[in-house]
Amino acid sequence: MKSFFLALLLFSISVFTSGYSDNAEDNIVLVISMDGLRHDYPEKSLSGGFSLMSSKGLKAKSLIPVYQSTTYPAHVSIATGVYPDKHGILHNSFYDKEKGSYSYSPEANWIQVKPVWAYLEEKGIKTATYFWVGSETAWNGIEITYSKFPFSSRVSEQTKIQQILEWLSLPDNERPRLIMSWWHGIDSTAHKHGITSKKVSQSFAKQDQYLLDLINKIKSKDLWKKVTMIVLSDHGMTDISNLINVNEILKKANIKAKISIGPAVGHIFLEDQNDLPNAVKILKQNKSLDVIRKNELDESLNLFHPTRTGDIVILTRSPNMLVSRKNSNPPIGMHGYNPKINKDMEGVFFAYGNKINPVQIGKVKQVDVAPTILSLLDVDIPEYMEGNKIKLN
Repeated sequence: MKSFFLALLLFSISVFTSGYSDNAEDNIVLVISMDGLRHDYPEKSLSGGFSLMSSKGLKAKSLIPVYQSTTYPAHVSIATGVYPDKHGILHNSFYDKEKGSYSYSPEANWIQVKPVWAYLEEKGIKTATYFWVGSETAWNGIEITYSKFPFSSRVSEQTKIQQILEWLSLPDNERPRLIMSWWHGIDSTAHKHGITSKKVSQSFAKQDQYLLDLINKIKSKDLWKKVTMIVLSDHGMTDISNLINVNEILKKANIKAKISIGPAVGHIFLEDQNDLPNAVKILKQNKSLDVIRKNELDESLNLFHPTRTGDIVILTRSPNMLVSRKNSNPPIGMHGYNPKINKDMEGVFFAYGNKINPVQIGKVKQVDVAPTILSLLDVDIPEYMEGNKIKLN
C-alpha cells in the first residue's frame, strides 16, 4: 500500500512540474500563416481547404492584426503574445538608437520577449519552424529543435508540406509538439496587381488547394486525433494610389534626420532636437499625415519603444503610402494601416482537428494566438503575454 501511494505521489509531482497534463501529451499544434490573406478571401473557397475548415472546424469572423500591420511585427506578435512596443519589432525594418538598423534580420535576439518556441523548449517540449520570423537563430541561447532556414520565397508549399509530414511522422520522443510555418498566401501578388485582381484570386485558389492537400495527407496518416491546426494570416490588404515622400518634405525644409519608414507609420530621428518644432509644423502641412511627438503618443497605438520610436511619429491612412524615395514602379496593394480604422487590414483565423468543434466565433486578436497554443498543449500561460486564450470548443 505504501508503494502505491509513493508511486501516486511521484506521478502527481511529475505532472505538476512538467507544466502540462498527461491528457495533452499526444496533442500537437500546427500553425500555418498565409501572408496577406484578407478576412473575406476564404469565402471564395468552394472545394478547398478553407471550405472544409469552414464547415468542419472553427472559423473566426476575422483576426485583428497588430499595428503597424506588416509581416514582421505580426509574426512576432503571434509568436510572443505581446504587441510590437513590447517585443520591439516595429516593422520589417526599423532603426534602434543603440543597436543601429534592422532590416529583415534573421537574428532572433532583436526580439525582446520570449517567443513561444523558446518558452516550450525550456520546458523540454520540442518545437519546429519552417520560415517564421525570429526562428532562424537561437533566442538568448535557447535553440529550436527543428528549424528550416535561411528564408527563401522560392521554396514551395509542397516542400513545406512534405517537411511538416516528416516531422509529424517522427517517433513520439522525437516529434515536435508545436510546428509553425509561413506560406506565401496572396501577399506578393496583391502588392503587384491589387487586391481585386484575378491573379490574386488565382494565387488564393492555389493556396486553398495546398491547404486541402495538407489536411488530406494528415488524415491519411490518421493523425487528426492528435493534431490541432490553426490557419491564420499576418494582415489583410487594400489598394493604394498616393505616395507621400517624407524624405523629400524634410529635405525641402533643410531638416536633417534619420528616417525609418513603413507604409503607414514613419519614425523620424532628428539630428538636431532644435528642429523639432519646425519639423512638426512642416509635416502637418500635409493633411494626409498625423504628426505626433514621441512623448505624446497614445498608449493604445502600441508604438512607443524607448530606442526604436522616432522623435516624431507620422501616421497615414489608405489610399496613401509613406515612402522615403521616388518609386518608378509603386505597389497597387498595401497594408500596414491601423486595423482599428481600416477593416481591410483584418486577416483570417481558422482551427481544425483535435479539440476543435465546428463553430463560428467573433473577431480574435493576433496577440491571442500564443496563449491559445499553450492552452492547447496544457502549458501554463506566462504573465508577460498580453493576449488571452481563444475558446476553441
